[in-house]
Amino acid sequence: MTASLGQSEQSLSVTKAITILSAVADAQVPPTVSEIIAKVGFSKTVVLRMIATLTAHRLLERDVQSNRYMLGTGLITLAHTAISKHPLSLRAAPILSEIVRSTGDIGLLMVEDRGMSLCIERKVGASPIATVGTNIGTRSPLHCGGGPFALLAFSSDEFISEYLSQPLEARTAATVTDPEKIWDRIREARENGYTIGNEDLFQYVVAVGVPIRDAGGKLLGSLSIGSINHRYPAERCREIGIELRDLCRDLV
Repeated sequence: MTASLGQSEQSLSVTKAITILSAVADAQVPPTVSEIIAKVGFSKTVVLRMIATLTAHRLLERDVQSNRYMLGTGLITLAHTAISKHPLSLRAAPILSEIVRSTGDIGLLMVEDRGMSLCIERKVGASPIATVGTNIGTRSPLHCGGGPFALLAFSSDEFISEYLSQPLEARTAATVTDPEKIWDRIREARENGYTIGNEDLFQYVVAVGVPIRDAGGKLLGSLSIGSINHRYPAERCREIGIELRDLCRDLV
């Protein structure tokens, strides 16, 4: 196993380039060079040089009329390749497609990323009902929602204890933030083999989640399926949870 690189071994130039990309990504509207400089705090010379390089590699694009910058198509290519080759996608893609086809609802693949869930795949079924919720790239707390909670519940006890030691955000009125009550939910999820997020991440949205492991038992991420609450009463959540659990147990 290759050891993780420390800060002393990181490239300062690459770090600055990533900081600029993040500033453009986080902006509500495409920023100008002056706005990027104000955001990142680097000198004008450094920012102009970085922008020129990033633009040349299609990681940034400039609108010629407004002189504002946006993320480039090169990032779309990189992101698509990363998702398609991610171990979770490779392992869970057939199940995700099957459960979305059979339910008609929205299916998600998520991974744990720096103490939060990160959605890396989203498939929409044939149901005419759309929900406002998680999309590719959405980061969510681990203690609420079907997919995020599956990442938490099926992690190690050490990871869970560390996570629950920090302040927990209440996303909706139904979000459980009491550590003891969350441990109760974790024990129930481990016994059932699936999780249920009942309007605790997004109001009116219910989702069922299951862990996805590799052949050696390592937790790769989670798969969830969900929709608005009236499509997911308790009995349907249980049926889908059992179906997902059994499908994932058959992964080879």
